[in-house]
Amino acid sequence: MASSTRASRLAAGEALNAISNVSLSTASELFAASNALQQSSQLRSALSDPSAEAASKEQVVRSVFGAKFSSEVQSLLVTVSKLRWSASRDLPATLEQLGVRIVARLSPNIDDLQAELFDIEQLAASDGELELALSSTKGTAEQKQALISKLVTGKVSEQAMLLANQAHESRSYKRYAQVLGQYGVWVAEYAGESVARIRVAKPLSSEQLTRLENALNGVYGKKLQINVEIDPSVIGGVHIAVAGEVIDATLLTKLSNARLQLS
Repeated sequence: MASSTRASRLAAGEALNAISNVSLSTASELFAASNALQQSSQLRSALSDPSAEAASKEQVVRSVFGAKFSSEVQSLLVTVSKLRWSASRDLPATLEQLGVRIVARLSPNIDDLQAELFDIEQLAASDGELELALSSTKGTAEQKQALISKLVTGKVSEQAMLLANQAHESRSYKRYAQVLGQYGVWVAEYAGESVARIRVAKPLSSEQLTRLENALNGVYGKKLQINVEIDPSVIGGVHIAVAGEVIDATLLTKLSNARLQLS
């Protein structure tokens, strides 16, 4: 991430924190603004162009979103549009992240929210037809929402349901499961954690999971959100990814390395 976007995201977060009364409706409005910007290059350019006048950007925000959004969200959009972005796509991505942060803030239990997001992510990733249906741009939003509702209604919190529905609208990644994975990272960041994605061939016992969690927390010096994925292709051992750093101790990798050394 370029330094200008990094600084602007911090400033956007501070602007959000200045809003005292946020709700899930606030998050929904930020998601809607992000989606509109992702889908319209013209609108995205108008609000992220560093050479455009601040008054012009405010006029765009008021004319496009004024009839639909609260005054607090409109003001936040005006503030965020005046910041400097390394790439135009960074602006809608930041709005999406702010929406996720609000959902995390309003969640009664962040650990439960993280677990729910991971479960929905794994459900989608494990079913090719479901993943395609939720990731494709062909289906309508109503059809996708109906599908998600059928899968998780009554099984997850209101906060997780909101994120599950937003994920199919997002254009941050091509795959629905990837979007949910990113939401999990943002929720963990809000909680002051990092996500450790563990891939193993078969389920870990509670004792094994506890030992692994304690070891990783010790290595990284902080509490990690542990997400365990069962992947038969691992064969044996464990594959760990934390914040872009990969610890691969799988049998498959060892065999591949051995072949390279012998060739």
